[in-house]
Amino acid sequence: MSALELKNINYKYNENAVLKNVSFSIEKGSFFVLLGLNGAGKSTIFSLLTRLLNLQDGNISINNYSIKDYQHALNSVGIVFQEPTLDLDLTVRQNLYYYGSLKGLSFKATLDSIKDELDNIGLTDKLDVITKNLNGGHRRRVEILRALINKPKLLLLDEPTVGLDVKSRFDILKYIRGLVNKKGISVLWITHLFDEIENTDSLAMIKDGSIIESSNVSDILKKYDKHSIDELFQFLSQKANK
Repeated sequence: MSALELKNINYKYNENAVLKNVSFSIEKGSFFVLLGLNGAGKSTIFSLLTRLLNLQDGNISINNYSIKDYQHALNSVGIVFQEPTLDLDLTVRQNLYYYGSLKGLSFKATLDSIKDELDNIGLTDKLDVITKNLNGGHRRRVEILRALINKPKLLLLDEPTVGLDVKSRFDILKYIRGLVNKKGISVLWITHLFDEIENTDSLAMIKDGSIIESSNVSDILKKYDKHSIDELFQFLSQKANK
């Protein structure tokens, strides 16, 4: 059973088709990358998955629940939006408590649910810091930690490293990959950054609202006899334009 499956998704803004027959699936316990340049349709997909937009055509299922049954489908999902969503005037602890309360958890249950991850993500000594006093990398870590409250089975992350320095980007990537390997969490990592992708990842490439290739990275590179993701993406983009 897939952690996430999209089948034949079409979406229009007015008469402008921004998604065209999009299909891909994420196996449970895998790290899956949706790669595309700005304007390719990534944010529309993320908005459909998080119910910010209503599905127009096609089907989406999360852990075998239709996205239309959102109470069940999204119950086991952690979400990290591209735009910051923390209250900068609250402490890290207060931000976590507030989100936990929305999930119906007590203060104690909120921290208990993430106690194993506080140290792993490097926030144990930041709990009582006002969030606006954190750097961008630590703020993003707080958002990731918040998404882990209530122990989700699937993490959705939309361009989570945009605007961060190289070390912060790859520290966060390493941490998320660790969640997949150690806890079996399924991850959808949406990005336009080629260097965030590893050969062992599953990958879907999107261009102009269409999936131009989807498979394991090493298999795709071998299929087209390419040595890097950026070389592969340029080749497939040119092929799609013909």
